[in-house]
Amino acid sequence: MKQKKVICLISDGLDSPVATFLLEQKSLHVIGIHFNNQPFVGKAKHVKSNVQPSEDPIPSKLLFSRQIEPIAYKLVHAFQSQKSFQLYIVPHGEDLAEIIKTSGDEKITCILCKRLMLKKAEHFANQVGATLIATGDILGEQASQTIDTLKLIESSLSNTRLIRPNIGLNKEEVIAISRKIGTYQHSELAAKFTCTAVPTKPSTKAADERIALAEAKLNFDKMIEKSWARATMITISESSSQN
Repeated sequence: MKQKKVICLISDGLDSPVATFLLEQKSLHVIGIHFNNQPFVGKAKHVKSNVQPSEDPIPSKLLFSRQIEPIAYKLVHAFQSQKSFQLYIVPHGEDLAEIIKTSGDEKITCILCKRLMLKKAEHFANQVGATLIATGDILGEQASQTIDTLKLIESSLSNTRLIRPNIGLNKEEVIAISRKIGTYQHSELAAKFTCTAVPTKPSTKAADERIALAEAKLNFDKMIEKSWARATMITISESSSQN
């Protein structure tokens, strides 16, 4: 029996690697998409630093997107049956800059960003014959994870289903699984950095008309085409050496 494919939006945070692992345990074939938000990467507020503003605050070996490869390595070795993992690195920072510049509505930046991510994922899913897309959302954990906002983000999809295997878990449960599969240490390292495009007061609820008005100013189709033309793919197998 042919395995059903699921496209997993995977960051180097705690949640989405766990979601990817849980889906593979259900005998689904998981394929990863990692959106690279650079240059919107900076030190998290909780991280103390003596680095002067004129200096590069992020050592090159610790760049946000670089933790995703060792996380993918750990996932493959924790998988139940899947022997390799295809990971697509998709540039997203340029499109995020355009959202901020053009939408004219700062408070919904995260909603617009996540809707575009899902649209990019759906474009790829259609290419590879996948009908499922997965995220690592946990209900209420962030402003973009309220019930209303999750519904609004999901409505960007046309012909694929969105699944959220972590939705009812609490943070302690996610951390426990992350430690078990070996991704925790890498996610903790990545947590020293954050997306600098997140607004000070992000919207937790927005009307459909508000989103439609902002998106009418943006050419999502062009963004999707351009970002996928620049995407790179890495295949990580059980025999791969860890970075």
